[in-house]
Amino acid sequence: MSFKEAVDILTSSKRPIEVFGDGTEEEIKKRYRSYVKICHPDIVSDEYKDLAEKIMKILNDFYKRALDEIKKGIYDVTDPKEVLKASEVLFTLTIRNKEYTFYKYLYSEDVGDIYEGLCEDERVLIKICSDIDDNDLVKNEYQLLLKLNHASIPKVITRLKVNDKEAFISSKPEGLELDEFLRDYGYLSGEHICWVLERLLSCIGYLHSLKIVHGNIKEDNILINPDTHNVILKDYSLCIVSANEKDSSYKIINDSYTPDYVSKDSKVIPNTDIYAVGKIAIKLLGGDIDRVALPVTCDIRVRQFIRKLLDKGSNDAWQLWDELIKIRTEVYGSKRFQTLRKVRRNV
Repeated sequence: MSFKEAVDILTSSKRPIEVFGDGTEEEIKKRYRSYVKICHPDIVSDEYKDLAEKIMKILNDFYKRALDEIKKGIYDVTDPKEVLKASEVLFTLTIRNKEYTFYKYLYSEDVGDIYEGLCEDERVLIKICSDIDDNDLVKNEYQLLLKLNHASIPKVITRLKVNDKEAFISSKPEGLELDEFLRDYGYLSGEHICWVLERLLSCIGYLHSLKIVHGNIKEDNILINPDTHNVILKDYSLCIVSANEKDSSYKIINDSYTPDYVSKDSKVIPNTDIYAVGKIAIKLLGGDIDRVALPVTCDIRVRQFIRKLLDKGSNDAWQLWDELIKIRTEVYGSKRFQTLRKVRRNV
């Protein structure tokens, strides 16, 4: 294993077993030492010493976690619920005779912090407003999600307050964050991107039919389920409800995922969501989203369709959805599904 390969593994892994593989505590200790012989700052060339110091911290953290997981008996446990149960409890909430236990901080969205927990052996999430001044945004998001019903939109359970901050609990959707998905499955083929785009355009078409523009579609707000190709579009705290009203306005601008011709003062148009989906497609194909460069290995008809998503005049998600189905059938045939396969990687 080279230093670069070790860096790739250590920076992309989430659990110790991904780093050290199966085995006894002694075998894991030997693999840890093997990593040290590759990654220690005293071993690498001068140009990599700073990086090696950071990598060694990551390696040591994984090793400590490995020993801890072995002690708890969950090192090789794959069921995420069992892994959660073995973690330290952060906080517990009792709501209408149901106990929600939260174990893990996941990430921060634009106006809230997300934690993962369990209720009656079901995985759940809680979003807690980061700043009391944004309470209305989280409250409105819950009220909106309560009314929506689509396979690509999160399902909320209940609303509450935590230390005077608005919060709501939702079911945990099945899916991987975009970076994690790319790590495990690699860049998508043209056929697979068609399936993902079908789900996203369906979700956006549904929202737009209700005069809602998400307005904040970016890679952080996308989850992909590799088993079904379903895509979850999350974080509705900054979306534009009644986007057809004259006084509606954008609440956020994302450099890579918002068209250059849009500002917070611009008239709200459906194309901003469609444009962002086009950029997501380029990212998933392994292209360059800033230069709008797509890999030539992707069929030209699919590439032309994705470029069309970036056009200012592309405002009808359902029409694009219809067009996509025709292109997919024309290019790849009428077979309904192709299974995604994980990228093989040696540890």
